[in-house]
Amino acid sequence: MPPRLVVKNLCSYFFTRSGLVKAVNDISFTIDQGETLALVGESGCGKSMTALSLLRLLPEPGRVVNGEIRLSGHDLLMLPDIEMRRIRGNEISMIFQEPMTSLNPVFRIGEQIAEVLRLHEGASPRQALDKAAELLVLVGISDPERRLRDYPHQLSGGQRQRIMIAIALACDPKLLIADEPTTALDVTIQAQIMDLLKKLKEERQMATLLISHDLGIVAGNADKLAIMYAGKIVETGPVAKLFNNPLHPYTQGLLNCIPRLGQKEALPTIPGQLPDLREHHDGCLFIERCNTPSPPCGHRAPELIEIETEHWVRCWRY
Repeated sequence: MPPRLVVKNLCSYFFTRSGLVKAVNDISFTIDQGETLALVGESGCGKSMTALSLLRLLPEPGRVVNGEIRLSGHDLLMLPDIEMRRIRGNEISMIFQEPMTSLNPVFRIGEQIAEVLRLHEGASPRQALDKAAELLVLVGISDPERRLRDYPHQLSGGQRQRIMIAIALACDPKLLIADEPTTALDVTIQAQIMDLLKKLKEERQMATLLISHDLGIVAGNADKLAIMYAGKIVETGPVAKLFNNPLHPYTQGLLNCIPRLGQKEALPTIPGQLPDLREHHDGCLFIERCNTPSPPCGHRAPELIEIETEHWVRCWRY
């Protein structure tokens, strides 16, 4: 069976007055039906811009300048705007980072879920509200009839995130993008939300793109992992391979930053910061922060190469 999502050589640039920003720079990946790919990296490395590129919702002055985005064989970059609007929320859904800013504060919860069903499935107002109540039960919200009449400010953070999941799943999408779905939630609620997403993915056989900076969440919820740095994927492969044998120094640094039970010494950090993507870089983008640079690193950018089956890395050491 072919992959549900195929991304090839995707480049998304921002044409600013101060220079060209290569936010997403020639990245490729695939996600199969029922599979979760986690995209991991620190803030500013291009994770959310990748997600917005898939939806063709890049803010100005950004645009996709190259590549292919194929969902079930159809190249989304070649579709007219009216067709892409039909696909958003229907075949591709996204759970955004902060549900309080994603939900409209002046509309009741029921109206916001029902709107998706009316627009994409042509449901009547009554049918849409009935389906909305079913979706609330699906995502674990009790007393759905009452909650449909509530406003977002009347719900807890965990409940609002469940509402966002209900909206995202309303039309049974082929691809679900979850952008930091547990931001600002406590650890117990985080676990509940991730367990819910995992259960729904398995039941519906969705392809899922999970965007996170938390490797602990990724370890228990993803099948494949792609480490992103400064707009590029620097290492990718099955989750177990990357956790057991991290090859890129950035991946190693991220894993070393995970706190361990009983740890008393200070956590190690990755020195420095992301490079300015408006500047031209001949060599490896990670060279200023790497503790084991080699002579070619400053002169030529490394390619992504396969070290072992399905395990790829972008580093001159290999």
